[in-house]
Amino acid sequence: MAKHKPHPSNSNPVVDPWKWAQEYLSPLEFNNLTASLEKDLSISIRVNLLKPNPNNSIGKWEQAYQWASSPIPFCDSGFWIAESSTLPSRTIEHRLGYYYIQEAASMLPPELFDFDGLDHPLILDMAASPGGKTIHLADRTMDKGLIIANDASRSRIPALRIVLQNWGSINQAITCMPGEWYGHAYPDTFDAVLLDAPCSMQGLRTSLSHKMRPITENEIQSLAERQFHLLESALQTVKIGGQIVYSTCTLSPYENEGVVSRILEKFPGEVELEDIQHKLPLSAPPITHIEGIQLQEQVRNAVRLWPHIFGTAGFFCAKFIKKESASPRKLINARRMNPKTKGGHLNEKESCDLTDMISDLYGFDLTSVIADQSLAYWQFKENIYLVPSGIQNHFPELPVHSMGMLVGKYFPKGWQPSHEFVSRFGDLFTKNIYILDNEYHDAWIRGEDIRGIKKAEGLTRKTLAIRDASGRNLGRGKMLSNRLKNMLPTRLF
Repeated sequence: MAKHKPHPSNSNPVVDPWKWAQEYLSPLEFNNLTASLEKDLSISIRVNLLKPNPNNSIGKWEQAYQWASSPIPFCDSGFWIAESSTLPSRTIEHRLGYYYIQEAASMLPPELFDFDGLDHPLILDMAASPGGKTIHLADRTMDKGLIIANDASRSRIPALRIVLQNWGSINQAITCMPGEWYGHAYPDTFDAVLLDAPCSMQGLRTSLSHKMRPITENEIQSLAERQFHLLESALQTVKIGGQIVYSTCTLSPYENEGVVSRILEKFPGEVELEDIQHKLPLSAPPITHIEGIQLQEQVRNAVRLWPHIFGTAGFFCAKFIKKESASPRKLINARRMNPKTKGGHLNEKESCDLTDMISDLYGFDLTSVIADQSLAYWQFKENIYLVPSGIQNHFPELPVHSMGMLVGKYFPKGWQPSHEFVSRFGDLFTKNIYILDNEYHDAWIRGEDIRGIKKAEGLTRKTLAIRDASGRNLGRGKMLSNRLKNMLPTRLF
């Protein structure tokens, strides 16, 4: 496909996204589109599959919070919440990561991957922050696939880290590199790459995470050029036979079908666009021409989600399969650095002793988790982490910002499990549990210490797993002489 010619520098008009809708939709469909945008978009959530507990499920939440839910057809763990007496954003389950609030269309890209036959796939999420799709990938692999969650913006890394911690994902590592760097640094390496590309966000619906704003033609052309190079890098860093999903939350054809067509044109025979129409309950054809220019034939295999058809924001997805090694390109200037990893692995005896101690304290044996998910203990000062073994095996020189999960820390007077550890595994504890009476529930989820409660014999000064009468995990607490200390992190309030 020929590149769209930018306007002269002295003429840089603001793009009208409705122009695309009018050009590519029939008059009837356009009317349906405008009518659909007058209705509020239902809140949508995705249930955490890493924290199994029958007391934390869509059915239980429907009863507890008077939700009216309906399934999202292209994501088994996704649900629309049309009505509620308690908003999904206000529950303890949301704060502890039992579900994630996410626009429904954004649930599609991770669902497009096929991980059958891949026990521990290597996955790159090239533009990961804030992390909603990263934790979806962790669910798709049941946290057995090593995910490199990368974002080029250092300011976006803290948000990514918090989402991963809250979800309880362990087999992950965060990096902050230009996505274009990976194609050169790690060619033919990953089993799967997700590129949810930075875009103009012209999805025709405004939400907290995807706010529409005026954008110029030059900005769109600049974005399309960067998207092309990011996708090129994704194709280079994936293995032969590997999968690449490209997605955006815009309906701009230059950033969607135009980018895909350019890739197909540059790498003929090296990549193939897989037909993903069957993943959706209704037809979602892409456009096949831009301003009279015909696109590559395989573009027909991508999908374009119009808001009036699927009840979502506007969205675009395409899935590539790598058939041959993609042609190399010149390395961009990237801030590569030697990793300065602090601490070290525990030896076999130390690991067994720690596992036994946790089992003695909480009646929960980590042995099978460590084996199934290929994890190892790592210690830095008094802190103990579970980290992916795959980092050392596959990426010993990769400069990571963080990885794995903080299990807990040693104190002079004993051991304290982390919030992340109790949030992920507390449902499986059988010892050192305290059942909090329902009358204190609201105060607890406001972060308050609880006074005047009956003390349980033998639990004083210990870090406890707190549950309510129905068995819901409420995080950590410590029984002191005059109160139950609330140990929920302040970031949850």
